[in-house]
Amino acid sequence: MNGLIQKTVVITGALGSIAKATVQAFDEYDVNFILLDVIEEDVNFLSTLKSSYQYFKTDISTSDAIDLVKAQVESQFKNIDFLIHAAGLYQHIELEDLSYEEWNRQISINLNANYYLIKSFLPILAEQSAIVNISSIAGHQGSIAHTAYATAKGGVLALTKSLAIELAPKTRINTISPGLIDTAMMQGMSDEKRSAMINSTPLKRLGQPDEIAQVIKFLCSSDASYITGENIHVNGGLYRG
Repeated sequence: MNGLIQKTVVITGALGSIAKATVQAFDEYDVNFILLDVIEEDVNFLSTLKSSYQYFKTDISTSDAIDLVKAQVESQFKNIDFLIHAAGLYQHIELEDLSYEEWNRQISINLNANYYLIKSFLPILAEQSAIVNISSIAGHQGSIAHTAYATAKGGVLALTKSLAIELAPKTRINTISPGLIDTAMMQGMSDEKRSAMINSTPLKRLGQPDEIAQVIKFLCSSDASYITGENIHVNGGLYRG
């Protein structure tokens, strides 16, 4: 794809399944990775990369943490080309058991961190930069016992549409809404519900992380230079909104 070589790429939730697939998809372009996650560095995975990288173990649900990372990044890089927010928290909790604290935690990670990341890195976004946010099928149709998650992901869609207007023409911003993807998030779903949802998906299977990563890569590339404020569903036909 065009416009990806030697760019600087920030990815949150960097050691999740979709983010790892995204890292691998960009790695062939000799980029500079700025990788953020809340867990310890996965040396075995990261040592396989051909591109240079910096890893930050940090909790992106707080603005102070993101500002600290941004300050360190700014001291080394003049501009950031791509922001990819792949961090997320998906938990099965019915409303009667959903505490105020858990609500706030899920909103912070799944929505607020998106805002913190963009707000903090805004001054050093390059001309013709791109942002890709990850929403969810849940943000479009809701999801039982995932109220906080679905609410946050719906907010991501609105955030993207609003900033597409505000940040243009310098920066494009788009959203991807995955359906049932074969990641750790699926482990919170019962086998019965999982099977029922797969059977209701026209393509009759789970999506793979690389199928999301390839769309992320496309939206960052200059091949998508006239696309902003859009959401792309990658869900095997499960939701057709």
